Amino acid sequence: MPFRTLEISSEAEIHIRSGNLEIVQPEAKLSVPIEDLSILIASGPNIRLSTQDISVLSEHDVLLLTINSHYEPSSMTLSFVSHSRQSDTMKKQLALNKRKRNELWNRIIIRKIENQAMVLKYLKKEGSEEIFRLREKVNRGDKDNIEAYAAGRYFQYYHPGLNRRNEDPVNSCLNYGYAVVRSAVARSAAKHGFLLSDVINHRNTFNPFNLVDDLMEPFRPMVDLLACSVVSDSIKLTREQRRSLMGVLYNECRIAQTNTTVIHAIDIMVSDIRAFILEEKEETALPELLPVRYLGGTVE
Repeated sequence: MPFRTLEISSEAEIHIRSGNLEIVQPEAKLSVPIEDLSILIASGPNIRLSTQDISVLSEHDVLLLTINSHYEPSSMTLSFVSHSRQSDTMKKQLALNKRKRNELWNRIIIRKIENQAMVLKYLKKEGSEEIFRLREKVNRGDKDNIEAYAAGRYFQYYHPGLNRRNEDPVNSCLNYGYAVVRSAVARSAAKHGFLLSDVINHRNTFNPFNLVDDLMEPFRPMVDLLACSVVSDSIKLTREQRRSLMGVLYNECRIAQTNTTVIHAIDIMVSDIRAFILEEKEETALPELLPVRYLGGTVE
């Protein structure tokens, strides 16, 4: 299983030779086996690689993610065909009825709300019990939009006065961490044969990753919990801050009665949701937040 997440943040020329990714920079040269890589993040200027190299990365299920100046994802490259039953999965996904979509969405956002409540509890902030109780108000398909209301209340406890649309040191950390998790969810969903633009709840005609944004919701609080220990007074993230935030993928969470890394939990959840859509099982394993504990994996 791939265990490395690599960021390139300064000028570099990239080549693929003999199964290795070679990064050549003015001051250094690094070689990484492609089979070890899960995500490659390009966040700096003048990073050069060929279309053939991009194709090889896709063939090996390595996601190439580019980050804009606000630490948000600007592009992702994913393999078009990475699951032997991709056609079956997409057909079932598109045919999924409203009742099952609502049921799936309810499960996802209830777990998200529970995890948000646990963030406040672990950080010893007020509001944990209030947020936790809101999960009981989620009705079928969340017609009353309790998920959005809970998020608004949660962020006021998490960081009073925070506006997610403003440039802010906290938002810089959150945006970067969410971008890392979003890319991992996109990689897993593509690997399991999903159509990424299809929707469970998010409906944005211009968003090619509607499904990804739905599936990543219960993992967002894991970024929130980590970001509190990383944030500084500057909206510009240092390399060490970015490295720490990339580490969210290798922090501990609990899923299917097992403690594992976030990146492994993403695969477990996506696989379960695929089985639910294909009517192979009724239950869906969803991640539970745990205190920040690094379990291993390489971020560079």
